[in-house]
Amino acid sequence: MKTFKFTFLFCTLFSMISFAQQRTCGSHEHMLEQMENNPKMEFNMLQIEQHTKDYLAKNEKLNGTIITIPVVVHVVYKTNAQNISEAQIQSQLDVLNDDFRRTNADADNTWSQAVDAEIEFCLATVDPDGNATTGIQRRQTNKPSFSSNDAVKKFGRGGLDAWPATDYLNIWVCNLGSGLLGYAQFPGGPSSTDGVVVDYAYFGTIGTATAPFDLGRTTTHEVGHWLNLRHIWGDGGCSVDDFVSDTPLSDGPNYGCAEGHVSCGSVDMVQNYMDYSDDACMNLFTVGQSDRMNALFTNGGARASLLNSGGCGAAAEPTCFDGVQNGNETGVDCGGDCDPCGSGATCSDGLQNGSETGVDCGGPDCDPCASCSDGVQNGSETGVDCGGPDCAPCSTGGACDTPTGLFASNIKPKSARLNWSAVSGATSYLVRIDEAGQTNWNEFTTSNTNISISGLVKNVAYDWNVTAICGGDQSDASGTCNFVAGQASTGDCAARLTSPNVAITLYPNPARDVLQIDGLNGVQVKSATIFNMDRSLKSFNNAVIDQGMDITSLSSGVYYLRIVLPDDSVQTKKFIVIK
Repeated sequence: MKTFKFTFLFCTLFSMISFAQQRTCGSHEHMLEQMENNPKMEFNMLQIEQHTKDYLAKNEKLNGTIITIPVVVHVVYKTNAQNISEAQIQSQLDVLNDDFRRTNADADNTWSQAVDAEIEFCLATVDPDGNATTGIQRRQTNKPSFSSNDAVKKFGRGGLDAWPATDYLNIWVCNLGSGLLGYAQFPGGPSSTDGVVVDYAYFGTIGTATAPFDLGRTTTHEVGHWLNLRHIWGDGGCSVDDFVSDTPLSDGPNYGCAEGHVSCGSVDMVQNYMDYSDDACMNLFTVGQSDRMNALFTNGGARASLLNSGGCGAAAEPTCFDGVQNGNETGVDCGGDCDPCGSGATCSDGLQNGSETGVDCGGPDCDPCASCSDGVQNGSETGVDCGGPDCAPCSTGGACDTPTGLFASNIKPKSARLNWSAVSGATSYLVRIDEAGQTNWNEFTTSNTNISISGLVKNVAYDWNVTAICGGDQSDASGTCNFVAGQASTGDCAARLTSPNVAITLYPNPARDVLQIDGLNGVQVKSATIFNMDRSLKSFNNAVIDQGMDITSLSSGVYYLRIVLPDDSVQTKKFIVIK
């Protein structure tokens, strides 16, 4: 029996010191960085460890219960070679199922404790909004490579945002630098970054899969970490354990296929998926490792919510009241099997539906859309809140000149100031910014001839331009300038900056007391409204809401969160409350 000594040394990086590449894992560095930025993670991991010990002590095993985990694969690529095929992705899913169910063709009887872990994986068929999906997302990026800093998990940093960790195993496939094959987040970390990252050259068994890591075992190894398994040597010497009683003590990783290697007075289990052996050498998990993984899915376990995920179920049929165009609907909650889209306006649901000609306005059923004070050109208006028979005439004001004299100053690693020359007659200016090469502009309005931008990422390049607004008119956008965060300006139009793209995710979903909003990144929204099909229930204006929203007053049921962003774009997300 081994000594159960708790340690946070999960993965250790090893340099490639020979001509043949050796397996490398970035999880240790990643875990240390997460713990530094999020002190609660260590507390969470200690609780998970205690839960695991309690489960093992009760000896209430899940034998015979097959756990199925929905998987979404986020492919982030710069070159066509990195944009791996659907067939290559499926080959990796096949390996995961074979390895965790011990149906792998190379399984042998070298170790009697080798076992079927009774865990399976399926590519998601339903996305977080209930719509049909292939379980694969793709995005072309301008990033040449990624590291273990989780940038690949953020849309605003060139990657793709995670799907809810309560319902999916997120796997990112990209070009990893520094010789890393992959890295994983252990249970207990932030939900917005939860999952596994694998280099595109070591994912699956076909296409770009590269020997000696071309049998899909890198992903098996990293998913093992995601399911709370440590390295087989416990990331230490003979006095440090991996929390599993039926794996022999070892003093370090094994490379290649060092069968028969002896350390700590016993033969090393080099065939275990959690060693550093080549893919062709690996072939087993043990009974103890299986029990440790299964503990996560018991009542109160860190990954128990996955048992109730509908990620591999059938896509939602149109419900005609869920605020999403799905099924055979021809509009949001209308058409197809629902009422025709030209009828049934509710005038209070925050959506343009029924006979409405705008959001909750117009048509024969609702009030006219023109309000002359809502900051939107609607109804009979000929400009924003002006013109037509209902509002004051729009100012003609003369043509607006295009702003000139653009330059960036006071450029720091996380902030910069953008400057331009005043335009005669301008009452305000519209500033658009984004990462270099991107076109999903983030917009800011100011009455000054400069604006300070924060939240930048060091050494990331940014594009920006300015438009002048003169009453009801506006100029053409200026030429696009650029700069690099943390690097001094080299001319009038030389530097860059960004404000992350907003892609909102709600969690937990279902929720009970607090609804968390991920993806706003500190953006102050114009308004946020919680409503159901009967009425508006909670409203917030000009608020920062990504610290969570109190929903203790809501009863069980289906609700919607409608968020109006600073650029007047609207995102509506469904969530469920369970008491």
